[in-house]
Order: sequence, then C-alpha cells, then structure tokens
Amino acid sequence: MAAVDVADWSADSNDAVHISLINPVEGGVKPLHTFHPKMSYSIFGDEESIFGYQGLKINLKYNASDMRPGLQITYSKKFKTVGETSPTDLKAILENYLPKTAFGKTSDYETSITQIAPDWNPPGELYRTIESGGQMFEIWKGCLADLAVQQLVKRIQILVPMFIEGGTFIELKDPEWSLERWTVFFLYNKRSPEAAPGISPYVFMGYSTVYRYFYYQPLTPPISPSNSSKKAPIKRPATLDFQLPISGVSFSDLPCRSRISQFLILPPFQGGGHGARFYNAIFDFYLAEPQTLEITVEDPNEAFDDLRDLNDLARLRNDPEFTNLRMNSNVTVRSKGPAPKDIVDPEQVDKLRKKFKIAPRQFSRLVEMYLLSLIPKAVRQSLLVEQPKSKVPDLPAREHEYHLWKLLAKQRLTRHNKDALAQLDRAERIDKLDQALGGVEADYARLLRSLDEKNDGKGVDSVNRAASGTKRSSPEDDEDEDEDEGEPSTKKVKFA
Repeated sequence: MAAVDVADWSADSNDAVHISLINPVEGGVKPLHTFHPKMSYSIFGDEESIFGYQGLKINLKYNASDMRPGLQITYSKKFKTVGETSPTDLKAILENYLPKTAFGKTSDYETSITQIAPDWNPPGELYRTIESGGQMFEIWKGCLADLAVQQLVKRIQILVPMFIEGGTFIELKDPEWSLERWTVFFLYNKRSPEAAPGISPYVFMGYSTVYRYFYYQPLTPPISPSNSSKKAPIKRPATLDFQLPISGVSFSDLPCRSRISQFLILPPFQGGGHGARFYNAIFDFYLAEPQTLEITVEDPNEAFDDLRDLNDLARLRNDPEFTNLRMNSNVTVRSKGPAPKDIVDPEQVDKLRKKFKIAPRQFSRLVEMYLLSLIPKAVRQSLLVEQPKSKVPDLPAREHEYHLWKLLAKQRLTRHNKDALAQLDRAERIDKLDQALGGVEADYARLLRSLDEKNDGKGVDSVNRAASGTKRSSPEDDEDEDEDEGEPSTKKVKFA
C-alpha cells in the first residue's frame, strides 16, 4: 500500500473551527458573527493540526443570548483507518470541553433555542447599564455557586484556551464554599425590541472571573506596660492559625485581595472600547466593596497589560491628590552608596495606593509613568527629541528631575528582580539595569502617547483579549508583585 500523504489529510485546527453567534429565525438560524479561535494547541496538540479529514469544518454555534452551544462537524472525505493510523476522534476530544447537550442533532438544537422566551435575562443580577454610541450595554454579575451562573460558564469555558494564552478551566466540582469565592461578570449588548422581535434582545460579548483571596495581615500586639523590675517583652508579630472554611464565618465578610483571573472580549467586539468599559466597571465594583483591600490581576498578557495601564492611569489622573504628586527635587544624590529612599514621599504614595486598592508594583509603575509625563520630552534621553534642550526652561532642574526619575524606576526594578540581579557581577548588573530602564521608559512613552491620543478624541483601544498567560514584552518580569496566600514567586527577570 502506498504511504499516506499526511498533508493531504491534515487541517489547521484554527482554520477548521468556526465559532458563530446566532439567533433563531423562522425556518432555521441567522448568524450574527462568525470568527476563528486565536489558538487551539491545548485542545488539538502543539502543532494545531487535525488529521484524517478533507474539507473539514467544525461549526461551534452559540445562541447569542444564553450561549447554548451546538456542534456540527462536516467534511468532504474521511480517512479510512490503516493499521494504527486513524482519523482524529473529534468528538472524544471536544467532549472534554463542551456540555453533552452540544452533541445533539442540529435540528433539535435549533428547535431548543427557539423556545427561549423573549424576556430571558442573563444569570445573576444586573450590576451596571451603559449607554454608548446609541447602544445599550449591560453588565451582570453572579457567584459561581449559583447553578445558573455555573451553567453559562460550562457552556463558554472552551473559549478560554482558544483566546487566553495558557488559560485553564475553573474547577466547578469544588465545594460550595470555595465556589462562592468566584464572582463572574458577563457583558451583554442589549438590542431594542424592534431590532430583535420575538427573541431575547441580549447578545453575549464577553466575561470575566474574579477570585477572592484572603488578605493576610500580620497582627502586632501592643507592647506590655514597662516595669522597672522587668525588661519590656520583645514585640513579636502575632500569627493567624486557622483553615478555611471557618465555621460560622462567611468568606465574603473577610478582608480579601480580589484577583481578575480571566478576562475575555469576543473578537467581533474588540477594538470598540468595550474592554475598557468592562474593566472599569469591574474595578469600580471592588473599589466600592469594603472587604476588598487590593485589586490584582493573574498573570496578565500583553494586551491586557496595556488595557489595565491605560485605564488605571486615566483613573488616577482624575484625582487631584494623585496629580499633585511630585518628586522631591531637594533630594541629595551621592556618587557612591545607596540611592535616596525619599525621591517621592513614601507615606503619600502608600496612602494613595490604598485609596485606589492597586497592588504595590502596579501602583509604582503608574507613579513612574505619571511622573515621566511631567518631564519635557526633550530632556528624556531615550525618547524622540521634539525640541532642542536649549529651549527647555530651567534645564538644569529638569535634568535633575529626570535623573531622579531614573533612580526611582531603577529602585523598583532592583527590588522586583533582586534574585536574578544577585547572580550578576556589578558591571553586568549596572548594564542590565540600564537596558531594562530604557525598555521601561520606551514602553511608558508608548502608553502615554496612546492616552494622549484618547484624550484628543482620536480613540485608543487595546485588543482587550485576556488576563492570563502571554508575557509582557518589555525587559522586566510581568508578574503581579503580590503572590496570594503565601505562594512565593518562582519567576526570574528576563533581560532582553
């Protein structure tokens, strides 16, 4: 028998998968949007290739409102098994990612979605309504212990590995007390009744999951009164010795760090500012929640980093307390020895950070970004010079300010990457820090330009894809600085 030509029977899994948002219409369904996955290696293998079919098309249809999935697989030819060589068992693979109801007959699926009432509402409770560009958007939120919320998450979780680099499923079989630590936000476009006669007006656009970590705060008991005959006892931090769940105590009542774990805007809705509106709404919720002391992000990818940075900085720029923040120009910088610790007032910075509930490293970056924006571009050595330095008023003072800014940024880089830097000799450490600083400054300048364009009405929108997996492209590690529940960081800085 002739050898099998693998290329003739192989299909790119990203091209083969067609994801559609549909609405029921008389006599069938009407597609609203169709798109392909960004990646599928975690489902079909690292090569993202499916063997054994010609003309393969994997149609994953979602009812636009309740996201009820229906799967239809078609092909023109299927490879006949020869020895141990057989076609990829698509159903066996996809059963790990989709509910069983998705594998029914297409006619049954189309019938089932016509039975959804026009007054259907998303699960959970309505959190926020947003009007923009003549359209109505709604954000709904619910606890993952809610079975209706769980059902929707089961239906859409296959989208996580397709659009979030390194994204994984939430374990829905956890005990109820653990599931209660998850909050899920759903973003919908709500059409007018005239635009969706006889069917639900809701169109699913994206969702985000947020996990609550207990915020451990070391307790320090007061010093015992002094006694002339006895030495004062040594002041030691108290420890917390308990295990969750605590009988009679609701986790929602405990101080916590709320961490955005997954964040996804579907491709048809990217680029329209929807990710920014969604992120800010989620941030607003936790900013107003007394139990949340910090809002963090789990391993953000590059696109979400931009989304987060731009919107966090825009938020801070609207606060007079923050915009009054300045570097201490009276700081003395020595040619040798450690850099000064009070380039900016640490108490003021910490007060503002706690006010906005932003994690320390992220807030330090935002402070650096803002302070850099106050320095004339002609003074910044690593950026495009727009005017001669001779035209900068009070040039020596501004150059001193720029020098202080570089020291401030280097201090953070050194703290964050101390383990990796400790492995280098002094000369190499200085060189690598200078390289990292140049990359950070260039990245800040890019973000500041984007923010200025947005403020000028030109419009800026990140891809708004996800909050997990892909690493930041600048020379520093992209990990949120605070590891939750005592888990130490194992990542090292990468100097490009």
